[in-house]
Amino acid sequence: MNALGIIFSDIQDWSMTELASHRSVAAIPFGGRYRLIDFPLSNMVNSSINKVYLITSSNYRSLMEHIGTGKDWDLSRKKGGILTIPPYAAGENHGLYQGRLDALKRVLDYITSSKENYVVLSDSDMIYDINYQKVIKYHEEKNSDITAVYTKININKSESIHKILYEFDQDGRADDILVYPITNGIHNVGLNTWVMNKEFLESLLYDAIARNYKDFSLNVLSAKVHSLRIYGYEYTGFFAHIDSLQSYFENSMKLLNIDNLQNIFYSKTGPIYTKTKDSAPTKYSKDAVIKNSLIANGCVIEGTVENSILFRNVRIGKNAVVKNSIIMQHGIISDNSKLDSIITDTYTFVSKDRVLLGYSNCPFFIKKNSVV
Repeated sequence: MNALGIIFSDIQDWSMTELASHRSVAAIPFGGRYRLIDFPLSNMVNSSINKVYLITSSNYRSLMEHIGTGKDWDLSRKKGGILTIPPYAAGENHGLYQGRLDALKRVLDYITSSKENYVVLSDSDMIYDINYQKVIKYHEEKNSDITAVYTKININKSESIHKILYEFDQDGRADDILVYPITNGIHNVGLNTWVMNKEFLESLLYDAIARNYKDFSLNVLSAKVHSLRIYGYEYTGFFAHIDSLQSYFENSMKLLNIDNLQNIFYSKTGPIYTKTKDSAPTKYSKDAVIKNSLIANGCVIEGTVENSILFRNVRIGKNAVVKNSIIMQHGIISDNSKLDSIITDTYTFVSKDRVLLGYSNCPFFIKKNSVV
């Protein structure tokens, strides 16, 4: 496809303080063996977008290690491929990016040097499965300046403050855009994904430089909704927005529903790619009890796991009981311990005979390298 993909690694890291304290949002583990970056990146690869810029901001070491050369996504190429761009000074801009527009202004040279006709912008905290070829075709048919991908869902006030809401006329053109409002009900919720012609994006960025604009949502979408042709492309499949610890927990638990699991991982668009690791199959002892759980390879389970997600190389000791919990890579739950509604980050060690209880509406989080 004649399109350039640009992915922002951590625009909303301020709302993910627990999970993103030592890693970028894009590198947050999800679904047993994946990271959030795998979803937007796989969408682009499955849509035949083979040139991708990954714009990072902070704590991007684990993200760069995960992406590597891009070979696991077939992006290790002489032409095109994936380019990870750390933050750097450009002109009068120094330090970390202050929003999408500020990030794009600093990589303007990369954009102008590309030969593609279209640009697809995407965040890393949205999980969905889409074919961008269809979005670009719609963009062409509407002669749109900006095409925003959205879905119609019911949201509450705590969710809306991290979202962009659209209102469209009968032709599908946006006539109002609300940025991070406080509201509830059924709304057209943006997936923080936009399609533009490359030349239009360049002119937008030159204007932003002249006017010192930094926020794409406020300075472009909301401020210019009536002067620009902004159209919406409706997405109707599985959707998850990871914008808080609670949303991470709830959307992870949705994967235990077989329909949701198939919709996102076994869709017609294509598979979700991730970094390949050579691990042994999971070992289950004769006393292990497993119910409705998602378990990655390399685990050793001697206790009970119910309604939970285990990442690679997790160990569950004898008579240990793990329910409604998420245990990330290399976690160890020792003998006779009991966990319910717990999220443990990587390399967490829970000692013998410990009882850790959270709540479904307020899971307890244990940070990386902790010993409990």
